[in-house]
Amino acid sequence: MIKSVNIKFDKLYHDTGKAILVRINGAEHWIPNKLCRKLIVNNKLGGNVCIPTFIAERIGFDVDDCNPDVEVIHHIPEAQNKSNIKHDADLFR
Repeated sequence: MIKSVNIKFDKLYHDTGKAILVRINGAEHWIPNKLCRKLIVNNKLGGNVCIPTFIAERIGFDVDDCNPDVEVIHHIPEAQNKSNIKHDADLFR
């Protein structure tokens, strides 16, 4: 399950204290600063930003085709056999 993705934007137009205005694929989008991570801006005011998947879907990106930043994989731990536990000698002083 992908939680956030890296998005490349064409231009950073404005940065208020609470949101940034960027041009992505020819359209302007406001993105809240609280939900932005890893904001990188180059000399031509283009760059990259990491945003949650629900914002990327609202902008129009297919999340499966984007570069994932945080991916959560469901993990089921294996049960250990408790009869074969060997204790270290340092534990019994």
